[in-house]
Amino acid sequence: MIETSYEFEYSEKPTVLMEYLSNPENLVKYFKPAKKMEKIGPDEWILYLHRFKTVKSKLTRVITNREIEFIITSLEWPKFKMALIIYILPTVNMTKIRIKFIYDGPIENTSRKEMEEAYKTIAISLNADIKKYCEEKKCYTEEKDSTKKSDNMSFKGLKIYEMKTVLRKEIKKSELDKILDQAAIDSIDKDIIVIIENGNGIIRFHFSNGDLVEKEGDLDKLGDNLKVIIKST
Repeated sequence: MIETSYEFEYSEKPTVLMEYLSNPENLVKYFKPAKKMEKIGPDEWILYLHRFKTVKSKLTRVITNREIEFIITSLEWPKFKMALIIYILPTVNMTKIRIKFIYDGPIENTSRKEMEEAYKTIAISLNADIKKYCEEKKCYTEEKDSTKKSDNMSFKGLKIYEMKTVLRKEIKKSELDKILDQAAIDSIDKDIIVIIENGNGIIRFHFSNGDLVEKEGDLDKLGDNLKVIIKST
């Protein structure tokens, strides 16, 4: 088994880096063996890797506070397992990114070289790639619009855009109760805002001292595939 890690610093905001790096489809271009991806669930993809042959593998994503983990497991021979863990670490003037790569399987030396090449490409290209991404996605415009909407909300004077993001992921509607139960538990000594959206609308829940103190929106109007953002004081 091998384990390597690298660190970079960027001037970009943590929220923008988190959004860009949490999408594995933005990362595969840095990793030469990755040839094709197929999304099969909110946090699952089929990934085809090519070395001396093309190997079908499963990629699973786990997002927590300032941390993104991609777990890749081969579904056919040769058998291997990889983990790519990305830490988003805000500092005073910059955002530090720490990337850890863990590999357990054959041809370790080849895997180490492939990851080192990926690190070098990320270090050189990431700033320009994110700027291009934000121009296309209008990151900053959306952020300003979101700020205006949040500032007008009456969640007991909380400015949502100033709260830290502790979770950002896609879920099925059937998973929502578990998310809300955990938010209530986490709010024992703080305020937690849960924002849920899809194309049909946005729902906001405000938890404080273990209780739901405010809700905005109609849950029945939401479809099955949801985006969840959790903010904390």
